[in-house]
Amino acid sequence: MKEVVDIFLWIGLGFLAYFVYYIYHYKISDFKTFLFTCFLFCSAQNTLTTYIVSSQYIEWMPHVFRSAGFAVYLLSPLIFLYIRELLFEKGYQKYDWIHVLPGIFFVIDYMPFYLMDGKAKLEIIIHLKSSGTLFIHQQGYFKDYVSHMFIRNSLTVIYLIGIIILFFKFVKNNGFLPFLENKLLLWKVLFLFYILFTFSLPPLLTILELTPYSAENFYLILFSVIGIISLFILLLFTWKEC
Repeated sequence: MKEVVDIFLWIGLGFLAYFVYYIYHYKISDFKTFLFTCFLFCSAQNTLTTYIVSSQYIEWMPHVFRSAGFAVYLLSPLIFLYIRELLFEKGYQKYDWIHVLPGIFFVIDYMPFYLMDGKAKLEIIIHLKSSGTLFIHQQGYFKDYVSHMFIRNSLTVIYLIGIIILFFKFVKNNGFLPFLENKLLLWKVLFLFYILFTFSLPPLLTILELTPYSAENFYLILFSVIGIISLFILLLFTWKEC
């Protein structure tokens, strides 16, 4: 798995470089570019944190552990809102802030863990690594009552359904002509939907025992592959728009 873990470093640095380039080239001129910029930043933070936590460097930076939880919670709503902007260009809406609430709940839930000293965190990390449950077991205050993996996966499915509704609403109002005139728009919507769909796969396939890998290893393998594909395709979209 070391080779897979190392890939996350390059994916994270790639997203970070893409983030800097996008801000420099496009600025943040509207809600759509703001959403995509946030998506790039959250993707960079998530992948780099995954690398640090999975490598030996976590021994020197134990406080990084679980620090990307808020960013992970934002990925699904950011994709949903960005697709909404691609299709309808509504701009910021009155209740869009609601999408941040699950991430805020994660931060509140993990506040006692965040306030722990580094030595105590490191002991937990070493134990989780030895048991192969680094990304599965939780340390939040409500860990006996709430599963953040279940919440995130459920929200991802809800956002997937929301995107399908947006797509058919757009087709109903405008037909397929806009997609024929702008094929890049269609491919971008479909690809972002595909990214969101893959977010929900690890728990589902593991529960159904459709993969020979453990949930931990399957998570790393799948998201390393998806990270490389996403970075390459999104860069291609940006290059086509220039």
